[in-house]
Amino acid sequence: MNHALKQAEWTFRLSVWFMSGGAAVILAGGILALVHAGNPDLSYLPLVTSLTGALITVGGGALAIHARRARAHVTEQADRIDEKIDLDHKLETATTLIDRIDNQTARDRLNAAAAMKALDMQPSPEIMVNRLLPEQQGRSAGEIEPGDGTP
Repeated sequence: MNHALKQAEWTFRLSVWFMSGGAAVILAGGILALVHAGNPDLSYLPLVTSLTGALITVGGGALAIHARRARAHVTEQADRIDEKIDLDHKLETATTLIDRIDNQTARDRLNAAAAMKALDMQPSPEIMVNRLLPEQQGRSAGEIEPGDGTP
């Protein structure tokens, strides 16, 4: 990506040079037109010079458009990589927290859920609750778990 960004920067600089050079040639054509205004033998010279300058300037403009597209492409790639880094960090944090759980069965279920999330396999919330919390199925709605009596 650094190489692509440097290439876009150099393309933009080159386009500026081309457009500046083209503008200078157009200006030279205008000066030639003023200097040789009365001479019929050299009447084509300012026109040819100005058209050449215009072509050089158009080439510089094309390079500028190419540089802008290249920068946009690099920015888009950087955004995608940033999103992937964020997702990897979230997955790493989740697996680190899951590894702290003592219950092997719950840890396996949570790891499976994290893997499904990482693979963009999104089941319905009911299925996820049933898989992650299967011991909740036997209780009726509103039932409170019995405690062991310790505060």
